[in-house]
Amino acid sequence: MLTEPQAGPARLRIGWIAGSDTFANMGRTLKPLAIGLMGEMVDVTVITPTGADIREVPTPPVELVNYSPAGWLRSARTTAAALAEELTKRRIDVLHGLDIRQAELTCELARLCSVPHVISCQTFNGAGRLRRRDLHPDVVLASGDIIAAELREHLHLPGDQIQLVRPGVHQDGQVTCFTDSSRIASIVIDGRCGSFAALETAIRAFAVARQRQLDCVCFLIGAGRWEKRLRRLGETLAIQQDLTYVDPPTISQMPGIMSGADIYVVPTATSEVNIWALMAMAAGTAVLAADAPEDFFIDGYTVRLFAKGDVLDLTEKLAGLLTDHVCTRQLAQQAVEHVRMHHSPAEMVNAITGTYRKLPTPVGA
Repeated sequence: MLTEPQAGPARLRIGWIAGSDTFANMGRTLKPLAIGLMGEMVDVTVITPTGADIREVPTPPVELVNYSPAGWLRSARTTAAALAEELTKRRIDVLHGLDIRQAELTCELARLCSVPHVISCQTFNGAGRLRRRDLHPDVVLASGDIIAAELREHLHLPGDQIQLVRPGVHQDGQVTCFTDSSRIASIVIDGRCGSFAALETAIRAFAVARQRQLDCVCFLIGAGRWEKRLRRLGETLAIQQDLTYVDPPTISQMPGIMSGADIYVVPTATSEVNIWALMAMAAGTAVLAADAPEDFFIDGYTVRLFAKGDVLDLTEKLAGLLTDHVCTRQLAQQAVEHVRMHHSPAEMVNAITGTYRKLPTPVGA
């Protein structure tokens, strides 16, 4: 007996609203998400301001729509109206603001296009921004438990409007730190924090490690405006031969950098989920971080935490990682397993696909 073929899921057209640096910061999670969505009958169009860094956008098959951002000669209302007309022509079903800074534009476009909309929140103060702007997305995707709890506490939205979707990152699946006893240990310090005091703490701790005859070199990435002062500090501490300053790499270069490092140091807490630290964990590199509200920073299990600005505390914990390779590799292995269990790209794709498909179908679609 012949049976009628079962209809598959309808193809969805999603518009991702990105800022000028969204993909530069989040590309290692957004690229696998975009590619994974295609296998779930979801087409993605990325809407970015002209001149945005789009090197991590997988084009094709993802389509791009560029727009001129509001400024002296162009009002926000004019920008939104022109974009809404373009998105209506493309029959976009759902709009998704990829970070909290795109919330205002996403909500306005959703109103003009009469489509549901989603906002991703990777920041630890995202609820305040949504509340101050009086924005009411259909769904807010929280990138961690702490962010989700903060959103629920301050926005008072129904439970199903705040959903936890942890960022997914690909991983090597093996520990890469201290694999070769003949190689000098390599330390990478994240210099993007913008705090001279935090970076000074990290450099002074490295200097003490060298004074103790611990064999290691250090790379400071992205020190920016503090580089000249930090160079003078390195000279004062007589570690200039062992300390290298590196310009910020692209996000696609970071997995290779992390795989080549033995220890990754986060000098201070960040205002949003630290994707670099997550990539370091996924690469099997030991992470040493200032205490921060990160779900994946579990002291003694996935990372070693130190008190921000405490040179002595950081020094002792850095020395411990450099001298006890067995424990350090165990820490890195536990971090690899944690990423595998909780930050799977496939799980991220499934969760976001489910969110899109549960949203109401636009009238007239």
